Amino acid sequence: MQWSHIKTLFILSFLILNVYLLFQFIGKQQDMDIPELEVNDLNLDEELDQENITVSADTDFEVPELSYISSSQKEFTRSEIRDLNDIDDDIDAVRSLDNKLLTVEFSSPLEIPEDLERGELSDLVSPYVLNASEFSFGTWNHDLNIIVFYQNKEGHPIYLNQHAMLIFYVNDDREITHYTQTMVGDASTQGSTSLNTPKIAIGTLLHNRFLNAEEDVTEVTYGYYSRIEDEGEGTQVFAPTYKITVAEEDEENDYFVNAAESFTYPGNYTDYLSSKLEENYLQKLYSMSEDDEEIADDLISIIEDKIEPYRSESE
Repeated sequence: MQWSHIKTLFILSFLILNVYLLFQFIGKQQDMDIPELEVNDLNLDEELDQENITVSADTDFEVPELSYISSSQKEFTRSEIRDLNDIDDDIDAVRSLDNKLLTVEFSSPLEIPEDLERGELSDLVSPYVLNASEFSFGTWNHDLNIIVFYQNKEGHPIYLNQHAMLIFYVNDDREITHYTQTMVGDASTQGSTSLNTPKIAIGTLLHNRFLNAEEDVTEVTYGYYSRIEDEGEGTQVFAPTYKITVAEEDEENDYFVNAAESFTYPGNYTDYLSSKLEENYLQKLYSMSEDDEEIADDLISIIEDKIEPYRSESE
């Protein structure tokens, strides 16, 4: 009888100890999360001053009311291709075998004037683009000599997503010879989300060592970034995201900081674009080429020439 009481006491003791350890573990996890998400503006300013880091960007704007959104890749229809071909005799449009990649060739290359401002690029290309109003300028990558536009959802750009990009292929004479287009369809929101301030996003860059001494934060904007790596072609979830531009002397780099969870992604444009052109776009174009699409053959040659130096670097 006495041994039975002792066993009961041991069991109760272990239960109490386990509950105590569980609460200790939860408390430590919460303590670990707090420094990243609750950056004190005053302390951050002091840290930036110590590193001689300046913030010339406007960070006092109201935090946007953005939520996570989800969307699937769009398939282009025959009528859309027909309407696009009817726009101008100088363009010839076809779609990939899975209908998810639109490819357009200019019979007379579209010249980009030397004095054209970045904001005027949209006006130059819009007349030849399907659903042009849904896209905004993203970047002119001079390594690959391609101009990238991002698709907008809920009024804001989806950054660097191979399924929501308009890419113009530029030759050495500043002429656009082809473009490819991918899109996602209607988006659904995933409930309300509490977002960090721009200052917290900058603090995340600093604490993760993406922001270094003598640098200047020149621009902070916001949009969406894929919640996980956009490998598949099913439904994707896009997170509210700050795009933060950091300058050091004559060089600028972009970083994407999840506005809710503080995940950070460097804007390695050349690496990202060259890999997606090879892994996704070229594969679809190869299939089109087997189906005797002459446009595909021309664009395959152009893309392979552009990405060849970066293939070599990665091997």
